[in-house]
Amino acid sequence: MSLRNSTNGEPRHPYSIEELKDAANLMRGYDLVALHAAGSGHAGGTLSIMDITAALYLRVANHDPENPTWQDRDRIIWSTGHKAPSLYLGMAFAGFCPVEDVVLRSQEILLDATLNVEPDEKIGLFRGLGLIPAALKARKNPDEGTLQSRVPADLYARWLVQKKRYLGYDSGVENWRPIFAADKLRKATISDLNLRESGMVWEVVEKLAKDHKITTTRPQLKFTFKADDLKATIKEFSRQPLADTECFATTLALTEALSDRDTEGIRAHAWATADLETLDALPPLPNPGLPCAMAVMSSQVAKDLVPADIREQLHATWFAAVKKSLETNQTTFAIVPLAKLTRAGGYLARLRELGYVIEAPK
Repeated sequence: MSLRNSTNGEPRHPYSIEELKDAANLMRGYDLVALHAAGSGHAGGTLSIMDITAALYLRVANHDPENPTWQDRDRIIWSTGHKAPSLYLGMAFAGFCPVEDVVLRSQEILLDATLNVEPDEKIGLFRGLGLIPAALKARKNPDEGTLQSRVPADLYARWLVQKKRYLGYDSGVENWRPIFAADKLRKATISDLNLRESGMVWEVVEKLAKDHKITTTRPQLKFTFKADDLKATIKEFSRQPLADTECFATTLALTEALSDRDTEGIRAHAWATADLETLDALPPLPNPGLPCAMAVMSSQVAKDLVPADIREQLHATWFAAVKKSLETNQTTFAIVPLAKLTRAGGYLARLRELGYVIEAPK
């Protein structure tokens, strides 16, 4: 029985297994922030021991954070010095010190560059409700075509397997464009497998940034369109064909890969422990983000809204923010998708080309 009230022997918080898992994941997020801010430390060692740390300090060991010198407390000998950050996080989560003290050293939080396309004036509730029918129609294939008629036979056969597994007997989706059907399948797969696409680290960092007024920078490219034209634009989009077969195929490949629990379990453990060697050895997860984005961007409606070189502009915007933050701050903490960092020609490769020294986690 851990975290006991040393006066009456009652538990301060009887952590469940699920609570311990959540705590360990949050501790990993704090750990990444702390190691980056400190500019040193062993990411692999500390991340790999976090489950043990959470169980030890929150459930197994007898101690009282409100009476740290309690004579009947358990004594813990922490002999792995390079894993000390997890020790501090265990004590912080147990209540011996504010957890923020472990991590707050960065002067700025830098997020990935985003594209913001919005109307030139606010769209009210009733006006927005009036757009719903047009938006729902835009999901369907032009000329009442079916999904089977829009994709190659081999892809459709694979789709039926994945659809049965994650969508059941949903017949309505068979009339959707491939890009929208694929997106629904992707979301259902992630939900069914109890996965998350993003947010674990940011949930921790965002609260810290707000509570302690740390500057958060989200590089952004902004484009506007006339609100009065929105309904006509949606209708025009619904009539235009999309080159979305690659998007559909890549999304199918992703859901099939995620269904391989053994491989993805290895990948998850390697990610959690910063085991870059194992991550590099595993086949990369198919990433439908780019082909699906390009499918939308290939439509005439998108071409009228944003420039063709939008990807290059987004990259340039992010690297400009990186340059400014590194010139201004002693420490900047950046949060970007791992795939964007490590893929060929990705952020890390580009930073090396610009002359920056990249040090992998130890």
